[in-house]
Amino acid sequence: MLASLGETAGLLWQKGWAEANAGNLSCDVTDLVPESPSPGAGATSFGAAFPELAGRRLLVTAAGTRMRDLAREPDRGCGILQCAADGAGYRVAWSAEGPTPFTPTSELPSHLAIHAALRRRGAPARALVHTHPTELLALSHDLGLAGEERLGRALRAMHPEMVVALPGGLGVVPYTLPGTMAQGVAAGAAMEGHDIALWVKHGAVAVGRDFAEAFDLLDTVNTAARMLLLCRAAGYEPQGLSDSDVEEVRRSLRPGSR
Repeated sequence: MLASLGETAGLLWQKGWAEANAGNLSCDVTDLVPESPSPGAGATSFGAAFPELAGRRLLVTAAGTRMRDLAREPDRGCGILQCAADGAGYRVAWSAEGPTPFTPTSELPSHLAIHAALRRRGAPARALVHTHPTELLALSHDLGLAGEERLGRALRAMHPEMVVALPGGLGVVPYTLPGTMAQGVAAGAAMEGHDIALWVKHGAVAVGRDFAEAFDLLDTVNTAARMLLLCRAAGYEPQGLSDSDVEEVRRSLRPGSR
């Protein structure tokens, strides 16, 4: 799992989606990592209870970690959190030795809320990637594309792969102060029915069975956004796929065909 995390971190850096220490990743590794003593008194509080995560183990990137560094040494910028039996706090079950104690990403509330949503959904997804896809983020400033319906239609019209990879579309989270519990709650709500969501004027998050699958969703959506912006930069509005074209793609899909 660490190797997959490192590979994905490198791709995020190469894409230019991870300036400075931007972006963070996590994965539910409960099935891969043995349970450590359950956190009790003295555990660090989450600031809210996530009962779906009771007793779970989460691999999380550290606060201040750069993706370019994670690509080289993924084990140096991660830790495993052992969630308490009530899902309200954690202890660090493992982290690499370093000059300072391990501290999970400042956007931990969003990771917790999304992992909890995945548990409620019974989704197979375990890995979560948050990053700043440039073109998709730029479109979030376009008031003409505000809202899930408008943005989703515009992106689906640009690329049949949007329909293939994201039959359920993408969620949209209104701008909320990063790192807050309010952002976490909003992100978790958006991921109740989606595998990817745009965080307006901030970035995007996607989930998958592994980090590579989550990255692929982000890459597909950002490709559609880039195509739309390229057409506009060339001075014309793209014709795009019609609603009937999109529906035809949907009808052509068969389970396991892609």
